[in-house]
Amino acid sequence: MKNKIILFLIIIQFSLLTNLALAQNEESTPSAETGSDKVSTKTIENFKEKIASKVAELTKKEQKALAGFVSKIEDSQLTIKSDEQQNYQIKIDNILTKIYQIAGNGKKEIKLDQLAKDDYLIVNGPINDNTISANYIFVDEKYIVNVGRVTEIDKDNYSVKLLTADKETINLDIETSTKQSILNIKTLQLERTGFSKIKEGDLIHFIIKKDSSAKNGTRFSAVKILIIPQEYFIK
Repeated sequence: MKNKIILFLIIIQFSLLTNLALAQNEESTPSAETGSDKVSTKTIENFKEKIASKVAELTKKEQKALAGFVSKIEDSQLTIKSDEQQNYQIKIDNILTKIYQIAGNGKKEIKLDQLAKDDYLIVNGPINDNTISANYIFVDEKYIVNVGRVTEIDKDNYSVKLLTADKETINLDIETSTKQSILNIKTLQLERTGFSKIKEGDLIHFIIKKDSSAKNGTRFSAVKILIIPQEYFIK
């Protein structure tokens, strides 16, 4: 993949050099450059330098994808914090870096000024120590899928406490927007259900959306749950 990217960048650079040479040869008589010509030539030269620099960078540095929440935005540089609480500096090039917002099954390109603190980013590019020069940035939402057994039910606040297989305690809030299903142990069909059907000992498969404010916490709002009654396991 790296070789294909490098080849593509080299082809772009070669094309720019060829077009510039042809344009110079087509001039029939010497003439002074206009202001716009100077700006155009300077832009092309800057772009060529960036391409050449990027080619060299790709050959020397490791390509890597990182994910984390934005903790700081400053000029053309971001700071994100990963799940391991490691800070990474994200360098953005106004010409080469592409930023996309994930929307459903597609994506749309956005600008740097549309990013905000606490956004969840997936960043791809060459990395050096804790600094990554971004080729692509994807703005997305982080979902977690897990399963746990009900150890406690709070009927007043519509929440349950779960113990996962990793011995982690999760407090799950069941919202009005939470999609709730239960396994009918007689027909083995999934049916829609409500909070009142949850019992201690039941197994719950759940989907939660993790945001930066909850990354160190244990309380989450459930997006979707599937209840497996405890009776299913003692048939």
